[in-house]
Amino acid sequence: MAGSGTSYHSAAQMENAMRRASGLDVHAVYPFAVTREMLGDGSRTLFVGVSQGGGSLSTLKALKIAQNAGCTLATMCGTQNAVIDTLADHVLTVAVGEEEAGAKTKGYYGTKLNLLLLAQAIGRARGALDEAALADAAKRLQETIDRFDGVTEAAEAWVRKNSARLATTKDLRFVGPASLYGDTLEVALKTLETLRVPVSAYEFNEFIHGIYNAITEDSFVILLDDGTEPRMQTMAAVLREWTEDVVVIGTGEAAHTDLHLGDIPRDEFETFLFPIAGQMISALVPWAKGYDPTAPKDPTFHDRLASKER
Repeated sequence: MAGSGTSYHSAAQMENAMRRASGLDVHAVYPFAVTREMLGDGSRTLFVGVSQGGGSLSTLKALKIAQNAGCTLATMCGTQNAVIDTLADHVLTVAVGEEEAGAKTKGYYGTKLNLLLLAQAIGRARGALDEAALADAAKRLQETIDRFDGVTEAAEAWVRKNSARLATTKDLRFVGPASLYGDTLEVALKTLETLRVPVSAYEFNEFIHGIYNAITEDSFVILLDDGTEPRMQTMAAVLREWTEDVVVIGTGEAAHTDLHLGDIPRDEFETFLFPIAGQMISALVPWAKGYDPTAPKDPTFHDRLASKER
């Protein structure tokens, strides 16, 4: 799977879940990393180009490389008749429609779910998943959807209470466990786009290999804790020695949280709930800074850079 920005984050987040569901080797890569040498003999490879808007020229280039390697090509976009669809053997459209206003969100959810459904369909065809497993997954997905309102309400209440505090930060860091790596990247990208200050994201073990040295009293650190990294609470305690602004966003499995998202099960569907808190920051805090987060800083940016084809 290849995609940039939110598209890559979607693929990276679903990578392991897709391996379990399909019984196949699955990899998420950035388009710039795709080379003919990497793909080798692609005759037994399904190469999926992911692009919310469907016009990413870097993803189009990666698809052409995969085509030359003999791969079967599929595309997964947020709109019908996308530019990259012209190369596809299989068009796996996520019909959420184009997102015109600022930072994208609905494409992230649509793409993640569609990738999982693709893996489940492959797993079913290969005999890796039976009907009982598919029915159980559908049941757990519905239970996840039923939790949306509660998580959204909790996130909105916390962000409104702390919006002034968040609005003054000039250095924001997100740290998450490996199980939430794609989500950690995504919430950082959305807050960077909307708060318009430096924001970075790291997997826990990457953060402790040097990044922690950059934390100062001016830093604001948000830790995503789903209970899979036992040292997350220790990390919070250590970082609070250097900055007062350390926030833990977690579930019922976490020992302590500043923003509690509820008792979210540890499965492939937790990814549909954890990003809500970061997206709520992106939606509300810019207003406290005095501007509309849905308005891009430069609506003509991609045209000027010739980075997308419409």
